[in-house]
Amino acid sequence: MLRDWRAGVGLLAVLAALVLAVVALGGDGKDDTPPASRAATLVPADALAYIHLSTDGDRAAIDRALSLVRRLGAEQTLRTQLGGLLRAGGGTEPIDFDRDVRPWLGDEAALALTRGAGATAGSLLLLSTADEGKARAFISRTAGPARRGTYGGIATASYGNGAVTAFLDGFLIVGQQRSVRGAIDRAAGRGRALADDATYRAATVEQPESRVADAYASVDGVRRLLAPQRGLLGLAGALLDQRGLRGTALTLTAQDSSATVRVHAVLDARARGASPTFTPTLTRSVPRDALAYAGFAGLERAAPLLLGLGGLTGIGGDTGELMAQAGRLLADSGVSFVRDVLPLFGKEVAVTLVEVDGAPAVALLARTPDEERTRAALLRLEPAIAKLFAPEGGEAPRFTGAEVGGTAVRRLATADGAELDYAVANGTLAVSTSAGALAAVVRPRGTIDANPDYKAVIPDSQSELTSIVFFDFSQLLSLFEPLGLTGDSGLATNLQRVRAVGLVSTSGETQTTAELTFEIP
Repeated sequence: MLRDWRAGVGLLAVLAALVLAVVALGGDGKDDTPPASRAATLVPADALAYIHLSTDGDRAAIDRALSLVRRLGAEQTLRTQLGGLLRAGGGTEPIDFDRDVRPWLGDEAALALTRGAGATAGSLLLLSTADEGKARAFISRTAGPARRGTYGGIATASYGNGAVTAFLDGFLIVGQQRSVRGAIDRAAGRGRALADDATYRAATVEQPESRVADAYASVDGVRRLLAPQRGLLGLAGALLDQRGLRGTALTLTAQDSSATVRVHAVLDARARGASPTFTPTLTRSVPRDALAYAGFAGLERAAPLLLGLGGLTGIGGDTGELMAQAGRLLADSGVSFVRDVLPLFGKEVAVTLVEVDGAPAVALLARTPDEERTRAALLRLEPAIAKLFAPEGGEAPRFTGAEVGGTAVRRLATADGAELDYAVANGTLAVSTSAGALAAVVRPRGTIDANPDYKAVIPDSQSELTSIVFFDFSQLLSLFEPLGLTGDSGLATNLQRVRAVGLVSTSGETQTTAELTFEIP
């Protein structure tokens, strides 16, 4: 595993913090031109990860991003955090962003994590300079004593914390000696740059011109740099990794009342086939006021989310253990999950979360072309399913007939008050642990595809998808906050300004694309 790339490079951390704050702290632009993107020509082709920001205050995209940050109520928080980072950055005097950095900062900034010596990742920060003289004065005033030198005809400065700086092709570059010398070589035409790498070019093709930020990670960057980390970085690594991955690129785009993150991954077709796809039709069975909806191409892809939502509603546990236990019990009853269960759920499956009596409840939906055949198959499976709910050393409960919303259902009730209901109606199989949730999906009062918040974050497209996800944040937070599921950190206050979240993903043999949209009215 690669060691922390930030170790011993205090100046680099401070300057990176300055760059990351730019989008939130400035911009009065009216121009819709694409962002400057020369920094990738100085980054090595085998970089593990690359983060690029537009710092052009003349772009309207920056204005829109700033507007969303303010709408979220996060501007003051960012200013406070920036001030703390600058005070902690060392140097000979305090740094004021507006006074010391804004006057010389140019149109783009980038941070690359590179292959260093041994197990330590290198780093390279690139800040475009609108006024090189002011940038040089800033470095001289704040970075402390330096040892001067030259490499390839370019002046360099080395500092006691291991950082090296140079001014190169309109950029202030900061990094370890190896990283800075490599950039100087690439500027002189020696060595391959990230901008020329085939995988990087494929991953960044057709990026939105209105983006305010973009990023790229090679397969090694995802697996060696991100995945082993804890917290959000580790989660990002787990989400980005997939079989056959070669590299993945992300973009952030701000609209007037929404923000979109686009993730485009390049795959090796020899290591992976095309993922199954579907056209969403079960939205006609999901209630208009559903808290959440997710559509997948088959039950096996929906199962982890189904069990995860079950945990939120008090019926779940460890996802892997629950699935393994269910498989063992079904097998003991002579039931094959692949042969007997999967075919019942067809090529489109949906999971939805609805509110029932002030609490969240989960329902599973599947399209079935033959209702009678599905009913008969489920009746044969009932004894095996009932064993999943048998108390230790006790007798399994039995399914009985019932009626919900005028629809015939089959119900399994346990001694401790739990239940499992299913119904086959209107070409749909519906399963839930709540009679109220089953009623909501069997006879929905309005459907989710008519919900304006759903329309705001889910594109109106009939193309074949690999997955589709929608969360009504405003309802979810108001429901979960009294249950203590949002924590006490104040995060819920900022999240309440996010009304809805939607994700749509597509795939082919050599690429996958996912778009995650946040509605922030």
